[in-house]
Amino acid sequence: MKMLRFDNFRLLKAFFGVLAVASLAVPIILFYHHRSLPIENNHKNISRKQHPRSRHVIHGFSFTSNQEGTRTILIKADRFSIEKKKLAYFRFGLMNEAILENARVHLYGKRETSKPKSGDRQNLSFNALFSKKSLPSFSTKRISSIVMKPVQIKLYDEQSEVSRISSSKAIIRLKKRNILFTGNVRMVSSSRVLTTDELCMYPDGAVIKTDRPFVLKTPEKQWKGRSLTTDIFLTQDIS
Repeated sequence: MKMLRFDNFRLLKAFFGVLAVASLAVPIILFYHHRSLPIENNHKNISRKQHPRSRHVIHGFSFTSNQEGTRTILIKADRFSIEKKKLAYFRFGLMNEAILENARVHLYGKRETSKPKSGDRQNLSFNALFSKKSLPSFSTKRISSIVMKPVQIKLYDEQSEVSRISSSKAIIRLKKRNILFTGNVRMVSSSRVLTTDELCMYPDGAVIKTDRPFVLKTPEKQWKGRSLTTDIFLTQDIS
């Protein structure tokens, strides 16, 4: 009888011991399982916000357009993608924007008159940039702007390079028909150098404009000011 009671006591002791261990282990397991779930979800949410999904991605991008047997534009970039246009912190599907990383662009101008006057350079135009024939695929994909960062644009007349512009970022705004350069803007034409923080180019009339502090250097003089409107040769003040 004593042996039976002793065995029962041992069984009860073992049972309560297992129960005690289980009562401690189960809450710990549930706690860590519950804690791991939101962390995984947060990582997924963060990755989606930081890396918006691009519809089209091309590495080593190259594009050339010609009109009437004459080249109008040449674009090269390390990476090309199309994304939904971003307004503030939101992206909308109605319009898209093309993104060019480390872009190199050549724009070829055309003179409006066949016989320009001596010394007259104002008849040069780059309006072919906004023609649907130059960028046919951009209109079909509902692209409203082309974002390039960083960028270097070289401007050519009918014979050779006349100017070049580099900046941290530039946007070809197709509806406004201009190119906005921002961040470390530097423009060079022959021996003349213009530096500023923001510059807008109007390809239709080959005009550039800035409403920010600028420095214009030539071999003879140096000008400083808060606004400037001139041609792409940095020779005429047409403000």
